[in-house]
Amino acid sequence: MPVDREGEFLIEPTGRSCFNGLIPMSARKFAADKLLWETLGRWKRSSPELDRIQFLKTVPFFDQLSNRQLKTVSDIMFKRTYDIDESIFEEGQPGAALFLILDGKVAIEIRRESRTTRLAVLERGAFFGEMALLDDSPRSANARALERTRTLALYRNDLNGLMHRHARTACQIYRSLAAMIGDRLRSTNELVQMKISTDTPGLE
Repeated sequence: MPVDREGEFLIEPTGRSCFNGLIPMSARKFAADKLLWETLGRWKRSSPELDRIQFLKTVPFFDQLSNRQLKTVSDIMFKRTYDIDESIFEEGQPGAALFLILDGKVAIEIRRESRTTRLAVLERGAFFGEMALLDDSPRSANARALERTRTLALYRNDLNGLMHRHARTACQIYRSLAAMIGDRLRSTNELVQMKISTDTPGLE
């Protein structure tokens, strides 16, 4: 590539076959553009990583994060595949991670004596086990794969480590977690009040 006396690269316009009308471009801008195209090339080759970030964008839990922040979070998440009927975690086990469903189905169940009650069936984009991001309290239910299921796991220890390296990103995740827990508590309280009203004659 030709260089002028001031150290600038000269970029030839499209369709020109000689040096007449060359466009000057600073070495700094040339280096920046070169880095950009190299980065885009790596992203294109690393499509699984890009797919994961695009997927995280669709999850309400992470919807306040930028692409750069999603990349940071993606780097500390672990992928795990569960076969049909395989246990993901069991009631009473210490919580360690939040799980996000890439594809498949997961049943959330509780067992009381010999009876199993299914609380929910979760599919792609849903997450569960989020209380484990706060502490290692025992799991309150069982999670079981109903079919071959791929998940991403975010471990509490890794999120705590993120707080030291990327505090803003970690704080946004904790805020989303707090808002979600608040919504679920309000919904639970409403269900309890409805149940009390139904079971108590004359109560309005």
